[in-house]
Amino acid sequence: MAQKIIRGRKGGGGGGHTPVESPDSIQSIARAKMLFALGEGEFAGGLDGTNIFVDGTPVLGSDGTENFPGFRWEFRPGSQAQEYIQGIPAVENEISVGSELKSGAPWVRSVSNLQLSAVRLRLGWPMLQKQADNGDVNGYRIEYAIDVATDGGSYREVLTAAIDDKTTSLYERSHRINLPKASTGWQLRVRRLTPNANSARIADRMNIEALTEVIDAKLRYPNTALLYVEFDSKQFPNIPKISCKPRGRLIRVPDNYDPQTRSYTGIWSGGFKWAYSDNPAWVFYDIILAERFGLGDRIDASQVSESELYRIAQYCDQLVPDGRGGEGMEPRFTCNVYLQSREEAWTVLSDLAGIFRGMTYWGQNQMVALADMPRDMDFTYTRANVIDGKFTYSSASERTRYSTAMVSWSDPGNHYADAIEAVFDSDLVRRYDVNQTELTAIGCTTPSEANRRGRWALLTNSKDRTVSFSVGLDGMIPMPGHIVGVADQMLAGRVIGGRLSGADGRKLTLDRKPGAKAGDRLIVNLPSGRAQARTVQAVNERVVTVTTAYSEAPAPEAAWSIDADDLAVQLYRVVGIADNGDNTYTVNAAEHDPNKYARIDTGARIDDRPISIIPPGVQAPPKNITIDSYSSVSQGIAITTLRAAWGAVENAIAYEAEWRKDNGNWVSVPRTSALSFEVPGIYAGRYRVRVRAINASNVSSVWATSVETDLKGKEGKPPMPLGFKASPLLWGIQLDWAFPTGAEDTLKTEIQYADNAAGNNAMLLADIPYPLHTYAMTGLKAGQGFWFRARLQDRTGNQGDWTGWAAGQANADAGDYLENIGDDLLTAKDGERLVGDIDTNIDAILQNALANNATVDHQWAQYGTVRADIMVVKTTIAEVDRGLAEMKTQVQAQIDDVAAVLEDKLTATVDADGATAIHTLKAGVRVNGTFYNAGMSIAVLAENGRPVTTRVGFNANQFVLMSGNNSNQYSPFAVVDGQVFISDAFIRNGTIDSAKIAQHIQSSNWINGQRGWAINKDGGAQFHNITARGAIYADTGEFKNGVIGNCRILENCSIEGKLSAANIEGAIMDGSMLSWGSGYTNDSRVLRFAGNNVIPVRIYGQIKITRGGRGSPHIYGGIRKNKTSGRFLPESSDGLSYDKSSVSFVYIDELVGKSESVFWQLAVGEVDQGNYQSTSFAVNIFSTPQYTAFGLE
Repeated sequence: MAQKIIRGRKGGGGGGHTPVESPDSIQSIARAKMLFALGEGEFAGGLDGTNIFVDGTPVLGSDGTENFPGFRWEFRPGSQAQEYIQGIPAVENEISVGSELKSGAPWVRSVSNLQLSAVRLRLGWPMLQKQADNGDVNGYRIEYAIDVATDGGSYREVLTAAIDDKTTSLYERSHRINLPKASTGWQLRVRRLTPNANSARIADRMNIEALTEVIDAKLRYPNTALLYVEFDSKQFPNIPKISCKPRGRLIRVPDNYDPQTRSYTGIWSGGFKWAYSDNPAWVFYDIILAERFGLGDRIDASQVSESELYRIAQYCDQLVPDGRGGEGMEPRFTCNVYLQSREEAWTVLSDLAGIFRGMTYWGQNQMVALADMPRDMDFTYTRANVIDGKFTYSSASERTRYSTAMVSWSDPGNHYADAIEAVFDSDLVRRYDVNQTELTAIGCTTPSEANRRGRWALLTNSKDRTVSFSVGLDGMIPMPGHIVGVADQMLAGRVIGGRLSGADGRKLTLDRKPGAKAGDRLIVNLPSGRAQARTVQAVNERVVTVTTAYSEAPAPEAAWSIDADDLAVQLYRVVGIADNGDNTYTVNAAEHDPNKYARIDTGARIDDRPISIIPPGVQAPPKNITIDSYSSVSQGIAITTLRAAWGAVENAIAYEAEWRKDNGNWVSVPRTSALSFEVPGIYAGRYRVRVRAINASNVSSVWATSVETDLKGKEGKPPMPLGFKASPLLWGIQLDWAFPTGAEDTLKTEIQYADNAAGNNAMLLADIPYPLHTYAMTGLKAGQGFWFRARLQDRTGNQGDWTGWAAGQANADAGDYLENIGDDLLTAKDGERLVGDIDTNIDAILQNALANNATVDHQWAQYGTVRADIMVVKTTIAEVDRGLAEMKTQVQAQIDDVAAVLEDKLTATVDADGATAIHTLKAGVRVNGTFYNAGMSIAVLAENGRPVTTRVGFNANQFVLMSGNNSNQYSPFAVVDGQVFISDAFIRNGTIDSAKIAQHIQSSNWINGQRGWAINKDGGAQFHNITARGAIYADTGEFKNGVIGNCRILENCSIEGKLSAANIEGAIMDGSMLSWGSGYTNDSRVLRFAGNNVIPVRIYGQIKITRGGRGSPHIYGGIRKNKTSGRFLPESSDGLSYDKSSVSFVYIDELVGKSESVFWQLAVGEVDQGNYQSTSFAVNIFSTPQYTAFGLE
């Protein structure tokens, strides 16, 4: 093959090209517009940039600096004729989308709000550019179109547009699409006409950023205060929180009232004007008459007690110290409240009246408001003008007498967040200890006002005496809130009330001689129904002359009372009046303290005047004086404290007490009104206490002395816990115990646990601080058991004895666990979703998805009532403290009301409550109105305050696992209607409450007759080796043909029949030997034998008596015993004499009963006189089996 020659030539060099990038030709600016309805108008306003806040920061600084350049705002006060805000020519609602628009997949959205005038689509291009072959970067052109389909019809193209520019940052453009009239809604479609380049040299991504629903309307929103704000969205990553502090509504106030100076000029004409005021009385009045949101459509001005509100308003505006020191003053009450929800009218009025310490009631066709403020006595009552002259007194429980209060108020310095003002009264704390109540100071914005409200609550509550009495029609019937005087002679101790016999100018003739003197005050009920007091000038028997005449002449039979410096008329505020139906009325009133107001406002203390001067003549001494001691802990050291107590004594107001140790000097304790005293840190010794009572007249009783009592300090070590026990819990064990008397200085309870009953290898479980007396050991397996013991340790380090080991076991009931596991699943997020019905309302799902800015891919077909849908909904949410990603795929077919649906839903959430990941796969059908579903859930739940849960759940009537292949398909495991079926199983460790064995059960090493064990269903059983610790009962049986091959008896064995044994090991016989000698005449000894405590025994024995010495060695005497069944050989029953120096007796006793005893008395006769003689005794005794005791007495 011939070679081909290739020739080439080198070209000349050329100049290079430097790529050029064109500048951006487009740029977008987005501004946020927001309109807020502040409240019912008309507002006083007062808004400027310093009190409009964006995320808590004012728009304008105090020096006028703009914190947010370009921030624009407008305010409308809420008048009837206010103009609309030009920045809001329409009502708009923007819905974020954030989806990419591709040429092959148009974006489609359904719109069903028929009130819309138009929609506005906001399109965005993150970057738009093209790189040429020579490296230059230029713009790029994209064409697109927008179509609208009305009422399910065909699409109509309404816009064709293009962008032919260059940008390297996000550029946005909006298109308004006017919507034609529709009856069901519209479908919007956006198409990209220019195909996606899909090239690294071309940036042409196009997004659908948002869809805005538009209703064209220039709304003025009359009678609604508005705030409009507009700002550049580049300044904030998210929509900021807007807040403001305007001056509130213009309300009705008296025409002679200046709200700025809080002053009232001249006499009020009864007219009103509109002005801004925070006086709670006029806020209360305005909300009653407001027609739009108050009671104005039901109540008019004639039905409101305006004169009483005028007095209350003046009281609210009075200046009082602000509590900050110096001469600072502030109004007594203000009302700065923002009503945000609808409530019952009576509740709202009661809450507002509570600001000025008031009460409301409906009476005489009027809404009446009364305040707890200084008020003169309205009427006086004595025993002469109440039925039967009877006053009934009562008081509340000591537990309701509060000494401290926690008052919640709104702090304007912290954007009106709730703050707490603590209030306490030292006198009440000393008397009642710390007893706390909690109050909410509505409308309160200063801590000093909150403090006054708390002091008013404590001082008013401390005066809790109430009185009840009945009156007729002869006097004025008081109204709730009125102050009445009660002149009760029986309580006062002298004549202080009655009726007038007549009146002549300044001289009044009474029906009895009063206990009055010059300078006292005579109170008379006047014909107008008001009580009036005048100073007494002179008293002459029944005639009393006053310094100034009454404003009107008193009528005969009018009630009178005497108010003196040393004896005051009781004051009460009427709280209720009941009509008895017989022209009589029952009045209920609560104690009124006129001295509390100065103490509330300024802290001044004014002593109360006495209401009784009854002096006891002789004071009785105290009784039931007791002395005891107790141990307490001071700085970690146990000390002993003497405690003395005695019973209350009638008429006593104080007590003096003394104590002494052993015979030392008496030691006085401070005078007290309590019924006990304590002396800490005492030493051991004999103590005595004496006490005497003192009455109001300072009369003392004789000393009453206690019995002498020995007191000791703390001794010994801490006691053991009482009732230590273990109780089963689900997945745990609960331990409970109690503390015995004397354990008050306990530091902790120490608890140990072990896995065996002997307590080997015990470990510390917990140290439980005193006074806790329960502990839960959790995280155990079902049925897991341990042994526990506890002991106490005091603060000085002393440790008590351990309790015995107490066995405990976690709950072993499978039913309880299954119920708990099921409840835990059903109450969790994954369980609720697993068992919940699938939502088959496709349209509602679409609307909800669009409202949540979700992306929807929806394919559907419909023919009449037959419909099929495939829908994928993707939702992503990113907020300040919450992130959510969710994708749901739903496949659904439906004919009329019958539906079949499948749902695959994946949700990942992270927020302040924790993190959760849930995947559910569900299938369901709806037939005849009932929904049937089955499903599976896979979830990981990491929620705050709970352990992390990883769980797979199933919901179905049948759960079937299939195995095998082809024609050999079978189910090795299935759950059907709550029953579990298992074909073959290996279980390493199982706990079964009850089991039914169809054939037999056996051990894995079973060989018939050789090893292992087996039980068959007929009741037959074989065991290779068995240990039985309980009772064994059998009708018949053999042990190797009736013989026990090997038997070991560990404890006592009682054989009541005859025992024959070829060979016996152990102590089956017992014996003893005793011997002694005697040289006495007529010597006698007693031998005692105690038998076996379990079974009867046989006794065998020999007694040998030997006489020695000079003279005749003859034995005189005999043997006497207490049992007749045994016998002596030879017998010696009546003092036999043996003419020899030695004699032996063989003793045989047939049987000595269980726990029985016998004795023998051995005696010898006289010895020969003048000769040395002695007697020796030798006794050998045997028993079968062992005896308990044998000896010489």
